[in-house]
Amino acid sequence: MSNNNSDNPRPSLNSPSLNKILSVGQTVLAVLREIGEGTVKAFFPHPYSHLFCERRSPRYIRSQFSRLQKRGLISKKGSIFYLTKTGEKEAFFARLNAELFAYRPQKQKWDGMWRMILFDIPEKKRRYRDHLRHLLRALDFVELQKSIWASPYKIPKFLEEILWEERIKHHTRFITVKEIDYDKDLKKKFEL
Repeated sequence: MSNNNSDNPRPSLNSPSLNKILSVGQTVLAVLREIGEGTVKAFFPHPYSHLFCERRSPRYIRSQFSRLQKRGLISKKGSIFYLTKTGEKEAFFARLNAELFAYRPQKQKWDGMWRMILFDIPEKKRRYRDHLRHLLRALDFVELQKSIWASPYKIPKFLEEILWEERIKHHTRFITVKEIDYDKDLKKKFEL
């Protein structure tokens, strides 16, 4: 099924709207989430920096490290930056956004299995629930019922990451099933 969602078009890699996908600060957090800790120099060769910060000067990017430090999202020992407890949560979402944007689905042949994601995430963890819904829509899952989503294709690693995130893993389930009693409508939606 192709992504015809006109509400969430992906800008081209040369588009100035890339800055709206991830700010430089969010990109710094996403990179630190991925590499664990590092210097400002370690940021520049990372693929996220090329994808989201290409039009920004190194001086501006360095200033964002200071800004994140003042906000308490990152800390510094010597020349090494690392995420704080508060920064870890923000970095988690920033990395998921970066992965979603960078994700290029491979043409998959249906293996006859349905992947279903079920969740009942409490209101106090609403941000995780909303983010999960956003990811599922962007990945062309179909909502069967409220909080029950299906796809015929294998799920990407970054989607697994949110399903098994410590704060919500007890509220989510990922199921692979051979058959659904009535799946003609699903097969039609996914053009199977």
